[in-house]
Amino acid sequence: MIGSASRIHRNERGITGLETAIILIAFIVVASVFAYTVLSAGLFSAQKTEEVTRTGINKTESTITVEGNVIAYKGTANGDECITKLSFTVSKALPGGGSVDLTPFYRIDSNGALASPIISDCDTVWTSTGTANATVSTDGSDYKESPRSVKIAVASAFTSGTIAYYNTAEEMDLTYARQISLWIKASADVDEDVLVLSLCSGTAAATPVETLSLPALAANVWTRATVDISTPGASTLSSIESVALSASSDPGDITIYLDEVRTRTDSDTITGKNATMIAYNDENTFIDNVAWTVEFSGGYGSGTNDYLLQNSEKATITVWLQNFDGTSYSNGSGTDDPFIDSNAAHLKTSSLFNIQIMPPEGATLLLTKRTPAYLDPIMRLF
Repeated sequence: MIGSASRIHRNERGITGLETAIILIAFIVVASVFAYTVLSAGLFSAQKTEEVTRTGINKTESTITVEGNVIAYKGTANGDECITKLSFTVSKALPGGGSVDLTPFYRIDSNGALASPIISDCDTVWTSTGTANATVSTDGSDYKESPRSVKIAVASAFTSGTIAYYNTAEEMDLTYARQISLWIKASADVDEDVLVLSLCSGTAAATPVETLSLPALAANVWTRATVDISTPGASTLSSIESVALSASSDPGDITIYLDEVRTRTDSDTITGKNATMIAYNDENTFIDNVAWTVEFSGGYGSGTNDYLLQNSEKATITVWLQNFDGTSYSNGSGTDDPFIDSNAAHLKTSSLFNIQIMPPEGATLLLTKRTPAYLDPIMRLF
């Protein structure tokens, strides 16, 4: 009996100190890895939360606010008394952060008229110089700005000279402009300086006062060509009546497409369009990007020579419901322009309307106002 118990005790094995240490170290390593994972996830989450918070703050700081009331002006458009324009003053909602780009698409020219930067929207056909070697038409299937482009087929017999031209609807004062831009596409590669755009003080491409050599073009690719005006502000630019496309040397048998020939200023955005959009709607009308101009407190740019709304600056925005030629108002001519198109749709008495101001960053600002029961020349809308 005693021998059996002795044999049992001899077969028992215990855990040594080394094995205990190995198990303990394994537990510590696993716990450390787990703790590191949890800590890293926490730090990553905190970093993402900070980024989201900063982004939200930046967007909020870029939002504009209205200072004071909306002012409505009565006028006569197409023989009908109505509200022709609205104005209000804006500033940044909060200090700090980035500026708000208020570069306008329209401007007021030296005659007080509402002026678009568009020289030719290329929706109507240009005029060939009369030679059979250049055939001009419009194309509703290949364009950059809807609904169409100007298409010019140049025959191999053409050598050089004026290819086609466009007469502006009226004299254009381009002394404010610093650049001319246009969309252009060619069916074959074109070397730099072969094609030339001319601004002319006479109709039918007569009396070029500014010649702008266009850059090289890759075949079948729409290119926004932007060219500096060599003598900005020159008096010769005050009465432009036509724009012409010419070739300084033989471009060969080629088809050229043109779209939206327009002016640019130093502060224009890359696209040449207004970065801040303003929409207007009432019970009769919706305009997704209405015509508007801006004037900064203390003058253009308030000493900064730009259209960027910065801290402590104020800017007065004028929304034009009807076109203005410096003397009288008129209706728009269809969906291609940003004006009210008919007398029946005019903004009149006791009417509710909305203005949505959409800056490049930040929340959209919505203004909802109602016109009074009687129209005065100038009305403050509360």
